[in-house]
Amino acid sequence: MIRIGMKVTFMSALAALSIATAQASAATPVTGWQQVAVKSFVSPEAFYKSQGVTSDGSRLYFSWNAGLHSTDLTMETVFVDNVFDAIPYDMKAQGSNHIGDLDYYDGQLYAPIEDVNDRYPTIVMFDPDTLQPTGQRFHLDWNLLPTGVPWVAIDPVRQVAYTSKWLNTGILNVHRLSDFEITSTVQLSRPVPRIQGAKVYKGLLYAARDNGAEKSIEAIDPETGEVTNIFDRNLGTDHEAEGIAFVTNDSGTTMLTEDIDQSDYNRVDVHSYRVGGDVTPPAITGMTLPRKKLKRGKRVKVNIESSEAASTTATWSRCIGRKKRPCGRLKPAGQPPEFTLEAGSNKFKFKPRSTTWAKGKRFRPGRYRLSITPTDQADAIGVTSSVTFKVLKPRRKHRVH
Repeated sequence: MIRIGMKVTFMSALAALSIATAQASAATPVTGWQQVAVKSFVSPEAFYKSQGVTSDGSRLYFSWNAGLHSTDLTMETVFVDNVFDAIPYDMKAQGSNHIGDLDYYDGQLYAPIEDVNDRYPTIVMFDPDTLQPTGQRFHLDWNLLPTGVPWVAIDPVRQVAYTSKWLNTGILNVHRLSDFEITSTVQLSRPVPRIQGAKVYKGLLYAARDNGAEKSIEAIDPETGEVTNIFDRNLGTDHEAEGIAFVTNDSGTTMLTEDIDQSDYNRVDVHSYRVGGDVTPPAITGMTLPRKKLKRGKRVKVNIESSEAASTTATWSRCIGRKKRPCGRLKPAGQPPEFTLEAGSNKFKFKPRSTTWAKGKRFRPGRYRLSITPTDQADAIGVTSSVTFKVLKPRRKHRVH
């Protein structure tokens, strides 16, 4: 976190809510992050990426002391700049001079702004398309944030926001998202001072710390306060850690972190990490049925070849159409049991019925399609593969006269 005194030196040198809530409560830390890329920026671009970063999945939003700007995911194309006048004028008049690590949620940017005396910690809302203040802002309790508000993280599942002190960080503040009133505090299992940025990912709060040479990434359970060290970036004491973000889309999830090279204040590095270093989406390379016709109630046997280990989303569909186009239209027919794929060959047996239907209800005669979409450890979504089969009508038994 560069304060205004350091700013001069820097510039001169340079998806069912109850289910989602249950998942959040039962979250376990995501580990195995490996660096896959690093991009370095020099002044003036370095200035504008020196404090915080967030994403809506298709764009990146950066903050620095005085302003904001947005880029594409490659960080090559700048969309909008508001790099000198983002802080509202009335806040500047009272001494506000520092924008910290911001966050994006539901079409709005949440930016934490501090003042020279750390007396007016404030969250200011910005329009992500224009990077102009929307006029909505929330003044935070100075008693709980006596050293300012260096970051804010939005938890969309729990509908809250998180902040904490920068030093002596033993408490997590939980704010009601609608008005940023503090509804509770969470005692941390151990102190985690010098958090420069934090974001919520899969139910946990991931924090980037400027702690010595380690520059740790920690996971904080906002329900229990349990703190887990995810990994140390080991950048050395010449680097100052800054913001953190998670970019999630069909290509997977990338963790981004920023740091300032204090031996050369004209440079900022943005590091990219993926779980397992995995940057390739999973692929189902083969999916076959030994038998494409089966009696009602018999199991469907499926052979699947997968390029890597993956979780799956699977659906049954009933084919509707004429004989020439028997699957011209598809009618949803529920889901089979959950299953995962291993790298290589996989064999499964499914009863031709849906887990979402009434117990014991079987597919009636007709043609059906099984569709499977793989998702790998890095959240990358592969291409959906499908097979079709036919449930036969039962033969009539002839009576003997």
